[in-house]
Amino acid sequence: MTINTSAWVRFLRSYGPIPSNDNMYDESIRRALRRTKLKPLTLPAQCIDALLENFNAETPNSVILTGTAGDGKTYHCRAVWLALGGSDQDWDEGDKIQTLSVGDRQLVIVKDLSELEEIESDAMIRQFSADAVDPQRRTLYLIAANHGQLLERLKAVTDSERVRDLSNAVEALMVTGRAPPEGIHVQLFDLSRWPAADHLMHVIREIVTHEGWDGCQDCGSAEQCPILINRQRLMEDESGERLTSRLQNLVRVSELNGHHFPIRQLLVLVTNMILGHPEARHGLMTCPDAMLLAQQGRSDGASLYRNVFGENLKASVAERTDPFAKLALFGVGQETSNAVDSLLVYGADDPKLRARYDALMRADANYGATAVFARAQLDYLEGAESGAQATFLNLLRGQRQRLFFTLPDLDPITGSVWDLTIFKHAGEYLAAAEAVKDGRPPVRETMIRIVRGLNRVFSGMLIQTSDQLVLATSGTHSETKISSLVEEFISVPRKSGEEVAVVAGVDAQIDLKVSFARDGDPPPVTLTLTPTRFEFLCRVADGALPTSFSLECFEDFLALKARLLSAAKRRQVLDGPGQGDAFELRFLDVTDDGRANSRRVSVRL
Repeated sequence: MTINTSAWVRFLRSYGPIPSNDNMYDESIRRALRRTKLKPLTLPAQCIDALLENFNAETPNSVILTGTAGDGKTYHCRAVWLALGGSDQDWDEGDKIQTLSVGDRQLVIVKDLSELEEIESDAMIRQFSADAVDPQRRTLYLIAANHGQLLERLKAVTDSERVRDLSNAVEALMVTGRAPPEGIHVQLFDLSRWPAADHLMHVIREIVTHEGWDGCQDCGSAEQCPILINRQRLMEDESGERLTSRLQNLVRVSELNGHHFPIRQLLVLVTNMILGHPEARHGLMTCPDAMLLAQQGRSDGASLYRNVFGENLKASVAERTDPFAKLALFGVGQETSNAVDSLLVYGADDPKLRARYDALMRADANYGATAVFARAQLDYLEGAESGAQATFLNLLRGQRQRLFFTLPDLDPITGSVWDLTIFKHAGEYLAAAEAVKDGRPPVRETMIRIVRGLNRVFSGMLIQTSDQLVLATSGTHSETKISSLVEEFISVPRKSGEEVAVVAGVDAQIDLKVSFARDGDPPPVTLTLTPTRFEFLCRVADGALPTSFSLECFEDFLALKARLLSAAKRRQVLDGPGQGDAFELRFLDVTDDGRANSRRVSVRL
């Protein structure tokens, strides 16, 4: 172990979930790196090329750089400053608003709009709104601001029509992505729109390949060091690829559910995975901690498969630390199956399971069937006191978490890895999202699940029909769960303008699209299928009660049903008048095999 390596680990530790994590901020990072003389991490900066291309163009625009806290806005601003000829010293010692000559123009860079005093901010916004409409663009701006702060500051200046026009243009850019009105020369880059799963791999590579690890080869404890074991497992060999792929999928599904992971949170996550141990100070190891834990035979507590969910931290800390709170929603470790628990509990002694147990548990000497686990397992099977049982159940939770990251996608004994999460159909969702992104329809089984789930929600009955969408009502405004009157049958395959399809949505999500007519009148009805909504439909299609998974999802689909019924009514009006002094009721009948049919009854007025 060298001093440089120990300094690198201490520096990396400051990225973790500790009380004084000043290194989460760009300015503090640079100060710390100058002190330690470490090479800085190169963080994802997906907009740099586009920003430089804009500011070097013949007719450049001003740029607003927005996103959530920790998305790297200041990092982007500094990179632009340096690339356009600014100096490190001027940036570090400069004011909140920096200026730089770019050709015959001036570039004004606001590092963080929220840091400006109200008077200073209002004056800058007034000048910005004036320069943004200047056809000559003599003064350009690069302004960094969080989503809410940006609009709040713009709308605070109420006495200027020019600022109001700018505010409306920026709001349209943020919400709809539409270009601003002609004459307002502003672009907006939203860093939160880039997929965090891609950034995650960048962060992992930067950390695990950093030159700060080079001194570890001189450490006498390198082979037993839990920090290096965790680092090695994140390297890109076969097992590392499976681990990082599963972690990417968790982040991807989480973001598709609306839970964004800024780069700052990814740094916290990866750092905690490598350095986490519940017995270390603040739950994060230093080099001396790792050496002591290895010597005492307690390094198994450093399992990165548990650290990824913040299990090394106090429960109160993990619950209020964003990346772990978001990942905890998957229930990995709590969710399981009989096959998985049978393997973990009885696999060592069951001849039918022993070979698979050896491959999945005994083959991992560090975090699998360790001496600690084997002893707790024996105590549990022999009926030890409640304290020993609680210890084993906690270890069992950790093994479920490890298996989620190490099992094959479809294991011959344990089945799908997604069975170890609340989102048991997440793999199917990701496959559907990938398909529609490439312009292909989802596999037939996925459409069957979606339509069957919708029909059961819309009718309140265990309908098996999957080639038609059944729009049923109760005929009253009551809260009855059973809808026995059929308004429409909508063909799922395209037929006479009708179709039920899954199409690509915004930001890699998928949308459900129901079409009624060839000419688009009434227009199609769409609903974004988040992973949570998709899981709800799949659970209902598999036999769960419509409200047992999520009342919010149930209400979402009832609102969709109301929109579909309105569109169906519109089509009926466009098709012409009915039968004069009579109208027809269609009662929903379900056959013994679950098919939905209608029974017609004419009523004369």
